[in-house]
Amino acid sequence: MSVEYVKSGKVLIDCTYDEEFVIIPDGVTQIKAKAFKDCVNLKEVILPESLKTIGVAAFENCSSLKRIAVPSGITRICSQTFLGCNALEEVILPDGITYIGDMAFTACTSLRHVSLPDSVNSVNSYAFSGCDNLRELQYRNLKIHMNFSDWNEFTYLQRTIEMILREDYSIIIRTSVKYDLLWQMLFRNPENKKLKDYIHQYFSKIFLVLLDRDDAVSVQKVLDDYDFISKNNINTFIRYAIEHQRLQTQLLLMNYKSEHHLQKQKNLFL
Repeated sequence: MSVEYVKSGKVLIDCTYDEEFVIIPDGVTQIKAKAFKDCVNLKEVILPESLKTIGVAAFENCSSLKRIAVPSGITRICSQTFLGCNALEEVILPDGITYIGDMAFTACTSLRHVSLPDSVNSVNSYAFSGCDNLRELQYRNLKIHMNFSDWNEFTYLQRTIEMILREDYSIIIRTSVKYDLLWQMLFRNPENKKLKDYIHQYFSKIFLVLLDRDDAVSVQKVLDDYDFISKNNINTFIRYAIEHQRLQTQLLLMNYKSEHHLQKQKNLFL
């Protein structure tokens, strides 16, 4: 076993391990690029909470690595970090991760499930390319079941929305989850005209997701910020809310209708 440190042991720059299990000592703040590359016997490594940076290709081709828990100080998974870790079965990513780099998990063929923290806002090109057994992505409390024949081209979460908008059903997402994801992306990207047009076209179906959850906060946002509600559909939504006992959203819709009726009455006398 050989380990090379710099800066009083705070930066790990090179490791050549024959061991199957390794503990990186507390106090190490950085693992340099390719530090563990080709450590083919390594099955598990314990990373310290002091760690702030894991370099490009740090664990590339660690073909026996089965589990990795990324510590809370890490905000970015760099390019090729776990490329070729084909025995990797479990990845634990902490809240605070914002970025998954190019080819970060390419050819991790044993991965079946990935849970992305809510903080993730970018999944870059080919991040999960060649993950042939990956069948579920969990993100923002959604479980998206996907046909990963197209996963090699999945560059970031926005691509999911793009595929929905062009009605490309090579990506398989449960209908309720798809509609929920559309609302989330619209609220994050309110100026996206293509997204607004799609929701407007299928609004009667998509809005029911919010009513089913009795999601008063989101319904209020729709009422305040968008022109999707009309005199032709509001009665339908009110009836739906009443029939399914969605009391909070029922009240919001009835108040909205009442306010607009009063405004219309006032306009008659202006």
